[in-house]
Amino acid sequence: MTRRASYLKVRPNGMMRYCRDYPTKLQKTFTDLPQQFNKELGLHENCSDSDFLKAMEESSRAYDLKVKTLSNSDPEAYTESELKMAVEEVLRQRKVKEGGLAHVAEQQYQNKAQWEAALEAGEEVPSKTDIALEVFPEMDDIIDDSKRRKLTFKEEVIGHAWKAAQTLPKLTTRQTMREAWKRYALDNNINVSSPSGKSKQQRFERVIKYTGDFIISSETKDEVQDRIQNFITNKRHENPSIKAQSLKRELGEFIAAIRYVPRIDWGDRLSLESRSNNFQIPKETPPLKGKNLSDDELRLFFRICLTQADSKWTALLVAAHAGISGVEIRRLRVDKDLYLNAKYPHIIFRGGDSRIAKTDARPRVVPIVIGLEVIKEFLPQTIKWMNSVDPKSPNQILNKRLRKLLGAEPDIKTHMFRHTWLRLSRRARISEDNKHAIAGWEHGDRNNTVMERVYDAQGYTDDPELLKQLYDDQKEIFSRFTQDLTKLNNVVRLG
Repeated sequence: MTRRASYLKVRPNGMMRYCRDYPTKLQKTFTDLPQQFNKELGLHENCSDSDFLKAMEESSRAYDLKVKTLSNSDPEAYTESELKMAVEEVLRQRKVKEGGLAHVAEQQYQNKAQWEAALEAGEEVPSKTDIALEVFPEMDDIIDDSKRRKLTFKEEVIGHAWKAAQTLPKLTTRQTMREAWKRYALDNNINVSSPSGKSKQQRFERVIKYTGDFIISSETKDEVQDRIQNFITNKRHENPSIKAQSLKRELGEFIAAIRYVPRIDWGDRLSLESRSNNFQIPKETPPLKGKNLSDDELRLFFRICLTQADSKWTALLVAAHAGISGVEIRRLRVDKDLYLNAKYPHIIFRGGDSRIAKTDARPRVVPIVIGLEVIKEFLPQTIKWMNSVDPKSPNQILNKRLRKLLGAEPDIKTHMFRHTWLRLSRRARISEDNKHAIAGWEHGDRNNTVMERVYDAQGYTDDPELLKQLYDDQKEIFSRFTQDLTKLNNVVRLG
């Protein structure tokens, strides 16, 4: 993949670096200043877009801070966030981690007991401060100068880095927003290289573009709320018709990361709900529900799926079997989740390799009773197609197909299959547990034996009678349509 961006250079081996000329004014002022600021991205040009954009943005911030440092030596001109970033850069340049020198003196001996014995014997044992001075030799002068004058920003940064190298990292109750997000993403297994993680990272970057980086602590509640309100206000100015749901979706995990900072006493009260009165945010509008399809509309739909079969109609055909979302289909693994040659053909939705459960991917088993041969032929192509495009694209394409077939009303959308399946299941009077096992509604017993098989890697191999219960129920739900479709003169097998 060829990357193109301002200030980017790619080495012959594909590794990338950020290269940007210093302003001419600074080059004239500091004659020993190199012409360019250079920073290795630490990434190959085939890396993910999310990793690339994040590294480029961090490099740009590092460049801006370097220019500011050269232009202004007054420590009061810098934010706490800029100070932290500068300290991290010094530690990186000196090739030492935060706390990396905390026990370096002891580590010169085989164990702590030997080190203590050497101390008691009066041996000349270097302290961690002595070793730290080898890494930061200018500290002697900085300490002396601090007694006579105000230190420059650069000197303060080196001093903070010197202390940080000797002090083990602590669980801090004072973090920048970027630090909070990084920790939140790490502890919540948000992989920014995956489609879902990439989407969350991009959402975070969209918000912080308006809020800027900032400090989260017990004392900064008002500032944090002001910055979040700035995001809301600007988004509403750009798009007066933006819905509260959209704003809440953008801010949901951003605020969750703020709450994740330990021991801040106002985190739990940071709410977007109108009753909390923390923010000026539009009132939520009721979501537009998908309609319930009539029997005649379903007959037309199934007929088209079978006679004009392709990967898109197959996605909709699978969705109709239990109100399945495109995200759930997208996460299917052809070799692990499809049991289409079983005695009772079925698909188990487990959330893919990441096992994303509950609302994101309802764990359940879905018997296939209509269009089995079509699904066998096209479902692998459907899954491949869904994973090759933007996660939002399949839903838009499938909704467009449905509206072309059934009408252009906004309530014609893939989610209507969920409401329709529920109506049909009530008509067939199937049990709540089996309803839950097939469609994932919360009212069923998550601990029943039928559901246990969904989580089992072997599925229903050892309990085909349980699967038969679900298969028979699904056949009953769609019985009137399978009877009608047999009149298609065997255009395609139903299942």
